[in-house]
Amino acid sequence: MKWRLSVHGAIVVVAMSVSSVAVAQPSANDGTTLGQLTAIKVVPERTVGFRQSQFAGTVSRSVAAVSVANIVTVREAWESGAWAWNASKRKRFMNDRADITMLALVRETSVQQRGDQDPAGWMPSSSTSTCAYLRNWVAVKAKWGLAMDQREFTAVKSAFVRQCATPATSSSVPSPAVSINTTTSVLITTTTTTTTTTTAKPVVVGSALALLQTVRVENEYQVGYDRALFEHWRDIDGDGCDSRDQVLKRDSISLPQVDPVNCNVIAGDWVSPYDGGKWSNPSDIDIDHVVALKEAWDSGAWAWSAAQRKAFANDTSDSRTLLAVTDSVNQSKSDKDPSNWLPPLQSYTCTYLGNWIAVKVRWSLSMDSSEYGRIKNLLQSTCISLNIAPIPNVPNISGGTTVVANPPAASTNSTVTPSTASASTVAQISPGSYCSPEGAIGYYTLSGSTTPTTYVCSKTDATGVPYSGGRARWRRA
Repeated sequence: MKWRLSVHGAIVVVAMSVSSVAVAQPSANDGTTLGQLTAIKVVPERTVGFRQSQFAGTVSRSVAAVSVANIVTVREAWESGAWAWNASKRKRFMNDRADITMLALVRETSVQQRGDQDPAGWMPSSSTSTCAYLRNWVAVKAKWGLAMDQREFTAVKSAFVRQCATPATSSSVPSPAVSINTTTSVLITTTTTTTTTTTAKPVVVGSALALLQTVRVENEYQVGYDRALFEHWRDIDGDGCDSRDQVLKRDSISLPQVDPVNCNVIAGDWVSPYDGGKWSNPSDIDIDHVVALKEAWDSGAWAWSAAQRKAFANDTSDSRTLLAVTDSVNQSKSDKDPSNWLPPLQSYTCTYLGNWIAVKVRWSLSMDSSEYGRIKNLLQSTCISLNIAPIPNVPNISGGTTVVANPPAASTNSTVTPSTASASTVAQISPGSYCSPEGAIGYYTLSGSTTPTTYVCSKTDATGVPYSGGRARWRRA
């Protein structure tokens, strides 16, 4: 066993068998870390405006073959909340050397590999160092009131629960193989016996319970809903078939009969997943919005543009959003959430919950406490092994300017350039209008300008005065 000793300022960091990174062991136990993690706010990062000079006293001091580096880099701190700090607080952050959770010994080669990535993009190769690294990462974020983006939170939570909260029984414990798709929004993991190091932010998670924990829990907004606000059964992808007929064609277990002139589905064979009912006449079939339109409105769509509501109401790009089901069963469901309605076919319960979570995550919709609690209880009992398939981007929404509600991972060495053709989650914005989620970054091109202006979804104006009603609005960043 080799030991290295590094003195940095007034503290001593001891690292055993330095491989890629060694971190000072915090005094907090697993329960404390998980409690801190639960309390951390999950919001999109602010990926513009960072300058190294905004953090006075930035130091990365080398000792032999390693460097003393901050666990949470200054860029990461900026993007997760320090952009709102004053210069004095940023200076205190950089000079908090008495707290051992702030620092790590990192080999020079690993410094380049890590860059400014959070744990969704980089973790130490040693499982022992990974757990200490994650404990310290959470401790720093909690202490300084820094947020996490959804992918970061998911990666930290799943890795910590999988590798750290439960003691390993042998040195050959399978490690997760990570499938990276930089166009989606959460991390999918499968168990193998090989070790995988991520090189970009992983973006999909298989565990339904882990994914559920990324969803915002807040009271519903139960005023103003009108079904007409969601223009539905339209042909939004230009293939000549409206969304109802598209789902009927997709879900028929036999080759459906389709009118070639207007794409009306005349006949087919359908098995309703909700109750097992078998039908051949499309008039017996309803196309169900898994997350009902009113439920979507109450949990965030009230802040959407008309174009985004239309995209949601006609979404056939992910088969979990719309399903062909028995009409009477769909009517009994109405706009209920899983706290007061589940499919009568009990064998479909877990699949239904997975679909529900996937839709809510994909469209950045919240859950109320009863909805969240019922789903969590079922995932911890009936559906304990439920995994969720990869979640694709929401459809591109044409026209107008765009807001990146869940922006893609940015390069660690450059500032993200606004784009009105972003492939991430997008919606049209209107300066001064209501918005969600708080902290989202949007862009609007002012009249006479060719350069987009950055806007932030905030509950206060630029001087810090709260908006009336406690609701967030788009204002210039």
